[in-house]
Amino acid sequence: MSKFMFIENEWTDSSVGRSIEVYDPSTGNAIERVPYASREDVKRAVDAAQIAFKKGVWSKIPPADRANTILKVAQLLEERSEEFAQLESLNTGKSIRQCINYDIPYTIDNIRFIAGACRVLEGKAMQEYVSEGTSMVRREPIGVVGVITPWNYPLMMVAWRAFPALAMGNTVVVKPATYTPLTTLELARLMLAANVPKGVFNVITGPGPEVGEELAKHPNVDMIAFTGSTEVGRRLSELGSSTVKKVSLELGGKAPFIVFSDADIHAAAKGAVVAGLINNGQDCANSTRYYIHESIKEKYLHALNQELNRIIIGNPADFATDLGPLISETHRRRVESYIRKGIEEGGNVLRGGDRPSISGNEGGYFLSPTVIQTENHNSTIVKEEIFGPVFTILNFSEYDEVIEKSNSVIYGLGASVWTKDVTVAMRAIRDLRFGTVWVNDHIPVPSEMPWAGYKQSGHGSSLSQYSLEEFSYIKHAYIDISGETTKKWHSQVHGSSGKLSE
Repeated sequence: MSKFMFIENEWTDSSVGRSIEVYDPSTGNAIERVPYASREDVKRAVDAAQIAFKKGVWSKIPPADRANTILKVAQLLEERSEEFAQLESLNTGKSIRQCINYDIPYTIDNIRFIAGACRVLEGKAMQEYVSEGTSMVRREPIGVVGVITPWNYPLMMVAWRAFPALAMGNTVVVKPATYTPLTTLELARLMLAANVPKGVFNVITGPGPEVGEELAKHPNVDMIAFTGSTEVGRRLSELGSSTVKKVSLELGGKAPFIVFSDADIHAAAKGAVVAGLINNGQDCANSTRYYIHESIKEKYLHALNQELNRIIIGNPADFATDLGPLISETHRRRVESYIRKGIEEGGNVLRGGDRPSISGNEGGYFLSPTVIQTENHNSTIVKEEIFGPVFTILNFSEYDEVIEKSNSVIYGLGASVWTKDVTVAMRAIRDLRFGTVWVNDHIPVPSEMPWAGYKQSGHGSSLSQYSLEEFSYIKHAYIDISGETTKKWHSQVHGSSGKLSE
């Protein structure tokens, strides 16, 4: 089977006839072919988006009309939610249970929130900040937005990045990850069915180093919104700087999971397993560094081990499966290399690290949950993002010590603290340099709340009202209300009298 790109509401192949195979990570088998976009294809998509923006077919209609169209897309997605869940599971290797119960319903909620939020933009009160005139603030669309999405949440990240841009009146060109383009292309069918105008939503496919970079440096792309690794984010920032385009980045994470001595050990163990293994351990918000107070270390490790014993690794199409494969063989080897580094740098593997054999899925990229205990805070597995089912266990004794160690990485996306002491919890919320801090939980992000990073986890916001501001320019409008020909401030040019010659 083959799929096509979506440009100006038409399905199109690569202009040079090249294509890429898309694989099922649970078997290693090819399941689709998608076009390998050429430079001309990228230009065609950007031109379509730019023409649509200039014509105002989307940007100049009332927010309510844009919202109604976006809500129609959400409705169509809900009607086909099971089909999208199956396709997302097939293409990513994540469990069908996660796709049906979480990914797709949450994505629908994200889209519906964004649609409603664009109708109630807030800003500074209109006022006479200068006696002769009234000032007001407008929020206006930026123009053509290039959206580059990751492979771990293909459909959800289109909702997080493309839909706020669309809600604000921008036009978009989406470049999904090479591994996982299928649900994004299928989403284009819903956009067509919802009567989104030509050129407003476009999808091109192909490798990031070529197609993504071509989109990022295109002079007629006004903004790039990227979710993915910090390394790629740096590269896109460099490319965007040549045309001084706005760049919104949601990048890597290295979330600390801090368990204080008074924590509910069972809750913290169960929370750790869910937060560490969701999405097969491939989530920028995943808990990755487990700082356990030394007084409860043995009890906690016992509870964690019991919870991991319950995890079912298997075919992601099976509703009973908890943990599926990693996205590719290349990525599995990368995660395994981190495990080896952890051992070389003084770590002790308490469990896992092997490749389980799954009957019927022998070619899949499976990796068992791995627990590594280390006292080397400068270890590679403590400092760098692994992006796999690897639990790094460290001890701590004092509050200031664990906060300092938690903040000592280049990332600042998410963190959690586990304690019954509200004072400790509130101090930790203040002191941890992360965009989201959870207390006695890890992962939830409601559509109404921002998802944003500190440090090299990026800048800008996904979700919430703030995401709409992210995809807009702010404009000051000033209206004279004096009716006078000569204003007081004219004396700065016309002399002390401030009077103009007749």
